[in-house]
Amino acid sequence: MSSLPPLKSRSPTDAHNVNVQELEKRLEEEACSRSHYSLGKRYPGGAYCLIHEDGKWRVLYSERNLDDEPLFEGESESEACAFFFEYMTTRILHTHLVGYFISLNNAEALAEKLAQQGIPTHRNDIPYHGWHDPRFRVFVTGKDIFKAQELLGELPVRDHRD
Repeated sequence: MSSLPPLKSRSPTDAHNVNVQELEKRLEEEACSRSHYSLGKRYPGGAYCLIHEDGKWRVLYSERNLDDEPLFEGESESEACAFFFEYMTTRILHTHLVGYFISLNNAEALAEKLAQQGIPTHRNDIPYHGWHDPRFRVFVTGKDIFKAQELLGELPVRDHRD
């Protein structure tokens, strides 16, 4: 969850006549991670949500059916969508898993291959069955996922099947 202060409500002249269906397409084009947001309903695992209830459009963070204070509230679908798009594309870091390995060497090789193509990566290693059995994960950020898919094909790349 972001600790940044909420964005100000947009004026009607800033809204781009976008509805929820168009918003979904635009978020996909921007490589926004679906794990960070939900359109039309609350997501129990925790996500930023755009919902319409009681005649109002709301943008809020909801986790385990507990809602934070709305970041946006208004009657216009297009204003709510414009706010949600701006928030998701400027305030939230969208990382994408491109590699999941048992071998550290394979993770490093993938990161190097991507770096040679100008695609920055970062790693986040995790214990699998404890710290004695780590998994090495390689991530890219934002629209670099499209470059990685073009280069590598089906993602994530793996050296095993758990």
